[in-house]
Amino acid sequence: MADLLAIRKRLEKAIISGGHTFREVSLKIGRKDSYIQQYIKYGFPKRLNELDRHKVCQLLNIAEEDLLDDDLKQNGITDTIFLDTEGTNDAAKDFSVIDILAPRAESPLNLMTIGKLAINQKEFYGWFNANPLNLKILRQTGDSMEPTIASGSLVIYDTEQKEYTGEGIYLINYDNHLAFKRLQKYSGEAFVIKSENPRYQDIRCAGDEFEILGRAVNALSARSL
Repeated sequence: MADLLAIRKRLEKAIISGGHTFREVSLKIGRKDSYIQQYIKYGFPKRLNELDRHKVCQLLNIAEEDLLDDDLKQNGITDTIFLDTEGTNDAAKDFSVIDILAPRAESPLNLMTIGKLAINQKEFYGWFNANPLNLKILRQTGDSMEPTIASGSLVIYDTEQKEYTGEGIYLINYDNHLAFKRLQKYSGEAFVIKSENPRYQDIRCAGDEFEILGRAVNALSARSL
């Protein structure tokens, strides 16, 4: 069990035991130098947003689940990350807000909302070619889809496309496991489930052996520059 205070104390311990400073961690995740200290000491912001949390966990080599409080695990959150190059965040009507999802630890097929990404429609027009109301975001884990999708990337997918509409990358449930994979149809109702990384073998199966949950339309890369 962990409330918001316990999560902040847990992060403080990880930073200190790892030989880091609050200022160092703040700057390495692209924030002002006082950001982490304000969060840990004063609870501002109330929670780290999903992107900051991921960067912190990568830096400190800790599991993201370690920084999820009980309310977040059970109910999700409504924190919104604004992606807007002009800084016009107050013009809410110009934004599409997309849920950021993550598997529940006790039930990986059951996704919960852990954050939201607000994208300026004018700035990013043409990125998705889909109704924003049908879009969701899920993090890619592992290297099976590299180099097309880097591990840690936020993959934006269209939940309305739950049937095969031609070769592409889909979110599928195969053998009770969620994954982004390339689907190819090769004969009748027979499919090939492919990873982009050649180290992983193709899977040949019938259409009723997997479930399509959406089609990937874009990805926000997690690669450092």
